[in-house]
Amino acid sequence: MIVGTVLSSQHPQYVKYMHFLLSKAEIDELYAAMKHPPITDSTITQLKPVPPSTDSIQVDTVTTANYTAKILVIPDPTTVHLVVSKYSNKGQPLSDLIKDNQGIAGINGGGFVDKGGNGSGGQMIGIAISNGSVLSVPQSGKNAPRLVGGFLKDGQFITGNYSVNQLLKLGVTDAVSFGPQIIVNGENRITSAVNGAWGWAPRTAIGQEKNGSIVMIITDRRFYWDKTHRGASMSDMAHMFESYNVNNAIAMDGGGSTTMIKDGKLLLKPATETAIGMRYLPNSWVVIPH
Repeated sequence: MIVGTVLSSQHPQYVKYMHFLLSKAEIDELYAAMKHPPITDSTITQLKPVPPSTDSIQVDTVTTANYTAKILVIPDPTTVHLVVSKYSNKGQPLSDLIKDNQGIAGINGGGFVDKGGNGSGGQMIGIAISNGSVLSVPQSGKNAPRLVGGFLKDGQFITGNYSVNQLLKLGVTDAVSFGPQIIVNGENRITSAVNGAWGWAPRTAIGQEKNGSIVMIITDRRFYWDKTHRGASMSDMAHMFESYNVNNAIAMDGGGSTTMIKDGKLLLKPATETAIGMRYLPNSWVVIPH
């Protein structure tokens, strides 16, 4: 778990100091589990129409010895959309991404190229689809599959290995690349290998309950919120989603990107140091009321 924590922090230069804990072969196995986790496509079903909901977003807190989690439960899945930075070479803080799109809550989304490690959020990685428009494509093209989480027009949340063209054919309106998968078709997908490869960290993830509600979870770490907190594992995330009867869930970008806002308020202090107190993001999942 310690070595996985270093690997998943995207600072591989420190791995050379980890060989007193694991052999090179064992570290290579962790790399493989991180880069190529087991993937399965979630089952697409006929989602019952979700009636317009007047229920407010539910905010829950889970506190453990190792992390604090904030959880949003959004009753109407058709209000959740992927939004992207209005700048071509720089991201925006989550607060601006929510405000600019008339949203009321949200979390960070997918990953980005971070040259120099300055967290500018400028260039999206993999697939990004927003409101039916393709905004990011893998370098290998629209037929190249990537692990994604996304929404169909009826609000059904799916996850799997899809290309841009496949997603458009399915009628996906909003999607973004990241991972690993946490829950698929009601089954916990976090193996011991995947859990070890990702270690402990601030986490962001999104999923859907069997009743259609969307569940967004973030956790703290790196001692920004609580000086004793090491962070959550992927298994910790899976157990929280299971407690909400989630059918499909996938991890988003974590670490310093992990951010959640509701009604203009940061629900946990992000593990990053910037002038605005949060990282610049290429995209985010935002709740936009009808």
